[in-house]
Formats: sequence, structure tokens, C-alpha cells
Amino acid sequence: MVRNGFWFILCCALAGMTAGCASSEKATTEKTQGSMASLYNPSRLSLHPDFSIFHENNNYSVLYIRAYPSELRFNQTNEESEYRALLKVKYELIHLEESGNENILVDSASVVYKLRQRDERSPAFFASLTIPVRQGQSYLLKVETRDLNRGSMGLEYLYVDKINSYSAQNFKVVSMFSGYPKFMRFFLPGERFNVRYRDKSIDSIYVNFYRHESELPRPPITATSDYTMNYTPDTSFVFPLVDTANYNLRREGMYHIQVDQERDEGLTLLNFGGSFPDVKTPEELMEPLFYLATLAEYRDLRKESNRKLAVDNFWLKIGNNIEKSRELIRIYYNRVVYSNLYFTSNKEGWKTDQGMIFILFGPPNRIQMTGNGESWYYYAKRKSKAVEFKFSRQHDAYSIQNLVWNKTTESQMYWNEAVRSWKRGKVYSMGS
Repeated sequence: MVRNGFWFILCCALAGMTAGCASSEKATTEKTQGSMASLYNPSRLSLHPDFSIFHENNNYSVLYIRAYPSELRFNQTNEESEYRALLKVKYELIHLEESGNENILVDSASVVYKLRQRDERSPAFFASLTIPVRQGQSYLLKVETRDLNRGSMGLEYLYVDKINSYSAQNFKVVSMFSGYPKFMRFFLPGERFNVRYRDKSIDSIYVNFYRHESELPRPPITATSDYTMNYTPDTSFVFPLVDTANYNLRREGMYHIQVDQERDEGLTLLNFGGSFPDVKTPEELMEPLFYLATLAEYRDLRKESNRKLAVDNFWLKIGNNIEKSRELIRIYYNRVVYSNLYFTSNKEGWKTDQGMIFILFGPPNRIQMTGNGESWYYYAKRKSKAVEFKFSRQHDAYSIQNLVWNKTTESQMYWNEAVRSWKRGKVYSMGS
């Protein structure tokens, strides 16, 4: 029988989850391989800045940076006895060949930003860098940040798409609150912004609105776990493209913004409603159980009139007691939230293939990136080999981050093993 206090315990378990001068370093050639596991493991990085790319013209692009002063150390231990923090930003621009295998380092540079006492009191510090990104090419941009007082660091890889002039990175979305570009493509209700495009001679934008449907991913046992969205717009609008026009996404759904209706490419903005990227409501907590429940079990859960109670029962049945269930909840939904932050594309991050693997397996031990996608490696305990989950980049006008799992017999076997482990009340660990 479910105890009356369990829902309060579940909520408590979730409550803590979300809580210069420049130098140029020219380089030759390198393979973009190796260990980048810290990318999807926030506990291994101390700095968590945000980045956004805007293609200013055919010859260069701008990298916008948002850092958090609360993550930096301010002190006076310097020759000038000046109270400050020093943030170093270093980038490496890696050109991707069409094969996606040969990757060439074409440019690198670093900048040190000095933050003063007034910056320490600010919630965010904004900066920008101009990068020589050529039209008609695609790149990986490695960005490393370092607190020079503390020695802590952050790391990010950005896929840079400059193949054509109509894709998302040719648009700049500017927050009316901060006056600075937006770093996420999902918005909260009432959040106001304006849209700018690289070609200032364009005077109109076309917006297609797609109603948000709570569609679940396909079961992973099918040929593909990625569902196909219905790309028939519910409504279409035309707006003047001027800096003074501001918008907010009043209705929940996907907004696809174009400057040429003959082209599919454009900017996708999302309003998922609720508390996204967090998960708080009974509906939001129930949906990710899709990965653990059988189809019959999940249909029964959806039929329950009291979904709060249905979620309670599900986790208590798995954990057998409140303490164990609370720990399972904390880990599972923590991964759901981070999946929303890391992998949201044209759908919520937890619904993507990468989100699914991240939720069940946790952060990978090693990551390899190419222009065609990513490979994640998990090392089994007491075993010498690694299990690979390979994700291929799909050509999608609505998102450059749509990566689909290439299933193999081995990776699917481990997926089944992970689900069984969770259903036995144990967070899955390879080889345990």
C-alpha cells in the first residue's frame, strides 16, 4: 500500500536537482578523437558557461558567451592587488570533411576576460568572439573555459553549420530582458525577444506554428526509436523583420522561422510549457517511465485517474521501500532534466535517442565526435572491452542536433539489461 507521504518525499527528492588581451595559436592537422566524457557529466566540470553561434557574414561568425560569476573565484592575490576574476576562453575550430572522418584544425585563439567587483554581483557575464568561419563549410568548435584564479574549467563542443544561408545559426534571437542573444532555443511563457537575420536587406520573416503534441518516442525494440513529427503547420504568420518588433511564444508548440518559403531550413524555437526543462507535474513525471514500463504497463499507468498515485506506486514497487525509491527517483529524474538541457532538438531532450541512453546508462566514459555524429563508450567493470552506442546526425531542417542511435545486437542487449536492472530497483552499472 502507498503511504500518504510518498508524494511529498518524491517532490523533496526532485527539489534539489536544479538548484582582456587575446593571443592567436595557429595549428596544422589533428584527428578529433579521444576522451570528452566530461561534456555530459556536470559533476566533472566546475564551469558551465553557455554558447551561441551567429553567422555574421560569409567570412566570419560570432561566438556569444554567457558565464556565471558565481562559479568564478574573485580575489586580490595579484601584483596589482586588484579585486577581480580572470576567465580564459580558448577555442579550436575544426573543419569537417564531407566524409566526416578527416577533421582539420584550421584556427585557434584564446582571450582572457577580466571581471571586476561589479561583475561579481551580476547573475551573468556576457562576451563575444569573432571566429573565421567560412561559408559553405561545417565545423566542430571546441571551447574551453578556465578560471585562472581557481584553476577550474569547462568544456563544450559546438556543431557549426555554415553550409547554407538559411539554417538556424544565420538567425540571432535577442532577449528583450538582457539585450543579449538567447542561448537556449526553448522559451518560458511570456519571455519576450526579437529576431535578427544576417542579411539586413530581408524585410519579412515567415513563421509556421506546430501545436505541441505529447507524442512519445517509438519503443526501442522497433527498427528506429526516433519518431517522425507531423510537419504540417497549424498556423502560419508573416511578420516584418525589424529590430523593434518583439515576440513571445504564447502557445505551446514549435515555431519554425524562415526568410525563404521555398527553403525548408530555418530557425526553430520551442515552448514546451510547464516547468521545462524541469519535470514537476504528475504528467511530466509519468512520461519518462515509458523507458522502464512495458507498453501494457504504460497504458495502465495512463489510464489511472490519479496519476500522482500511479507514479507513487510505480516507484515504490521498484524500490520496495521509501528510501530506496527516493534515491532511484533522484537519479532518474536528474538525468531527465540534464537530457532536456543537453539534447533538446525538435523535441524534448529526454525523448531523443541520446536522452534515452543517458537516462538509463548515465554519462558515457568516453565520447568520440565526428561531423556525422557521436559515439559513446561505456566500460564494463571487470571487462576489457567497451560497449559503443553510435549516434548518426540526421539532416533535419528543424534541428542540427537530431542524432539517432544506430542499433547493434550488442548495444541493444545492454539496453535490455539496463532496463531490467532499473526495474529490479538498481541503478544500472555496466558489468555490475
